[in-house]
Amino acid sequence: MTRSRLPFLLLFTAACFYVFAYPPWRFSHWAGEPWRLHWIAIGAIWFAGFQGMRHAFAGPRLRLRYGVVHWMGISFVFASVASAWELLRLVLPVADADAVPWLLLISVILVLLAIAASHHLRVRRVEIPSAKVRRPLRVVQISDVHIGSRRGGFMARIVARINRLQPDYVVITGDLIDSSAVEIEALASLADLDGTVFFSVGNHERYADLPKALSMLESLGVQPLRQQSHLVDGVQFIGIDDADHRDQVEQHLPVVGVRDDHYTILLYHRPVGWESAISHGVDLMLSGHTHNGQIFPFNWVVRQQFRRIGGLYREGNAHLYVSVGTGTWGPLMRLGSLNEISCFDLRPETE
Repeated sequence: MTRSRLPFLLLFTAACFYVFAYPPWRFSHWAGEPWRLHWIAIGAIWFAGFQGMRHAFAGPRLRLRYGVVHWMGISFVFASVASAWELLRLVLPVADADAVPWLLLISVILVLLAIAASHHLRVRRVEIPSAKVRRPLRVVQISDVHIGSRRGGFMARIVARINRLQPDYVVITGDLIDSSAVEIEALASLADLDGTVFFSVGNHERYADLPKALSMLESLGVQPLRQQSHLVDGVQFIGIDDADHRDQVEQHLPVVGVRDDHYTILLYHRPVGWESAISHGVDLMLSGHTHNGQIFPFNWVVRQQFRRIGGLYREGNAHLYVSVGTGTWGPLMRLGSLNEISCFDLRPETE
């Protein structure tokens, strides 16, 4: 093992303990005898969670993955409730044993609400006037659908909802799929989308099988934009591939070139590089990636990595919109946010 991997392994091991082993350890301890679990049982749960997470994402093991990630999501909610009680028990005059049934009930209710929220689709509408827009246009964005974690039926629901909006253009800002096991049948409904469809590469396409993903999308009539632009209707659509380093936008925008006589829309998966986009004349940057944390309170962690994790931001005449995601990664759970389809109505400023 290299020294560079050791910190990651230690962090991963600690995270597996917190998510998988911490809830049964603390709840059983608070409940007291005879409910208290032996340390061997806690260690076995920890080991099973560690190995499950380690192997669930290696190759096309979708069934193992579904089981492990849903265990992870449910257990994370229980761990969050347990963590909250760790603080409350210091000030509330309630015995731990008396609190445990209520803590378990709260955890179950939150899990059920999170599962229900993951199946709901809402439309977020944004109207943007601009002197550069020649005629009213409707651009619909989806991001982070995560087919692989989600099934083809969910994709079909998204397509039907988009078509009811009657878009001129549809943009997909990355993480449409998250597994190399995804086949074209799960994406087939994309061929039914109304309007021209553009796609920019997200991190999960890079982790899975990017050539396969691009081939499937192109066969379904989706146009990938990879460090390139497309001019239509007085609008310049630019797509830049996702990258781990933070200066990807700065590196590629000058090469692609921003047209100041067109309304320019930049598709970039991560909500970073907006300052560079503004300096190069981009009017609207569309991103995703954050999921707004997906399961509260994980949004606090995400906020440490990204200044802007959801919604519309404006500086002068430039706008950034960060989608909180149209689907879910891992468990079919959302707590504190909803799946969204983002609908942008661009209109001439004088209209």
